[in-house]
Amino acid sequence: MMQTCSVKTIRILLVDDHPILRQGMRQLLEMFGGIEVCGEAGNGEEAIMQALAQKPDIILMDINLPKLSGYESSRAILTAWPEAQILILSNQDDPHVMKKCLDLPVKGFLLKDIQIDDLVDAIRRVQMGQPVALAEELAARLNKADKNQADHDANILTEREREVLSALSKGYSNQKLADLLVVSPKTVQNHLYSIYHKIGVSSRSEAILWAIEANL
Repeated sequence: MMQTCSVKTIRILLVDDHPILRQGMRQLLEMFGGIEVCGEAGNGEEAIMQALAQKPDIILMDINLPKLSGYESSRAILTAWPEAQILILSNQDDPHVMKKCLDLPVKGFLLKDIQIDDLVDAIRRVQMGQPVALAEELAARLNKADKNQADHDANILTEREREVLSALSKGYSNQKLADLLVVSPKTVQNHLYSIYHKIGVSSRSEAILWAIEANL
């Protein structure tokens, strides 16, 4: 006699500070077979307590929460329960926020304008241990932010070069730089050539802008 395999129900914890949104999300998710909302939380502290008490299969976590942010709550949950599977579902599309959350690491970062079918697909992928791809526009923003950070990494410069560039951004002339550093104007010019080459600029004004963006 052939036995049938039962599909495990995916238990979801919804974390969002808007009760109406949670209610609507519950109704939509439970329209799909094999998904059950086992708990809800309206703030970060509740999210931690519910997660550790319920041990859901997946936590759908908002970022902007009272008491503790979604990032802080996720970090606390993962510290106490490293196996927790957290999907961020938020209106926050700031690449710095995304990177901060994905570094925890959570299982994915989704925006609230996602189609319900895509959200359910992401939930099922996480449950099966598969990666959840960022939406194309989110991935593009994250890549751009990473590139900008790499482009303005002051660690590519020596300590003396950073000192020269910092002084340059204050409007000092080459002679003033030479006096400040107790070197010859020719040495200052050599430092500037090296700096321009390393940071990929060709003028004094571009170097000053780079220094400002690098917070020198």
